[in-house]
Amino acid sequence: MGHSKQLRAKLLTIEKELFKNLQAPSEPQILYEASIHPIRSGGKRLRPLLTLLACEAVGGNFQKALPVATAIELIHTASLIHDDLIDEDRERRGAPTVHTKYGRNVAVLSVDLLTAKAMQIISENSPAKIRRIVAEACIEMCEGEYMDMAFKKSPEAVTEEEYLKMVRKKTGALVKAAAECGAITGGGNTREIKSLSRYGEFLGLSLQLRDDVQEFLTAKLCPTVSVSNSLVSQGSNLVLIHSFRNSDRSLQSFLRRLVTSNTDRSGLRAALDVFESSMSIQHVQRMSERFEREARNAILGMHFHNQRILEDLAKFVSRY
Repeated sequence: MGHSKQLRAKLLTIEKELFKNLQAPSEPQILYEASIHPIRSGGKRLRPLLTLLACEAVGGNFQKALPVATAIELIHTASLIHDDLIDEDRERRGAPTVHTKYGRNVAVLSVDLLTAKAMQIISENSPAKIRRIVAEACIEMCEGEYMDMAFKKSPEAVTEEEYLKMVRKKTGALVKAAAECGAITGGGNTREIKSLSRYGEFLGLSLQLRDDVQEFLTAKLCPTVSVSNSLVSQGSNLVLIHSFRNSDRSLQSFLRRLVTSNTDRSGLRAALDVFESSMSIQHVQRMSERFEREARNAILGMHFHNQRILEDLAKFVSRY
């Protein structure tokens, strides 16, 4: 994007705020180390960045939105630790997951700590409306996580509509809340808040579908890069779901065997061939780009202070 210097400055501010809020004030030190471990491992920081940008969009000072942006990223980090525990993943972003490095019990407690820290920040810095929006987003995330767990048991039975409903909850709800809270903090009017809220929701959908595609593309283009075994064998991914519904019986049987077994790299390569023959990777990428357009349409004609940045961010999310 052409606004990299401005965005990098905001991302640096977010990083400083995250580390400041997770400095261990007392024992047990290991609990704080475990909680900050996934933050040290990196990440896009899309949600807090979006909060700051939404605040600026309506003419607010982004510093005012920094507390709620930080809280939202802590909640997102906690959800990633939960994901890794449920999926039994051993790596995230090339680093050991929290439960792999520190044990399952410490991982569970780190989720509690991150969530409590987020609630503390919001309760001290935000009005009741923002507290309600964040709480409702957290409830939807839990509902979406359960749906995701259920889908992994039988992805061949999941429809595209059901999967998108899950994504709206598990991923879209917090991205939507991030944009909405930023707009409220910046003093936006009802129309501006609604516009940015819809923008955030579609951005979340675009992001998740692009993530669904990205790991398969990485496996295809970079065969030497380690790819999680759960990519196929744990099943809740729109590429896999679409392929189940657009392949003949023999290919469906092959995919079903992959879902019920540990997939090695040769199995993953074979699955990629199936996904290409069913056009599933291309289909999901097109859907991601469609939601990107919906996100840009949601702010069309709004003349936000950083309109171009928001438009470019939507394009980046669906094509990174």
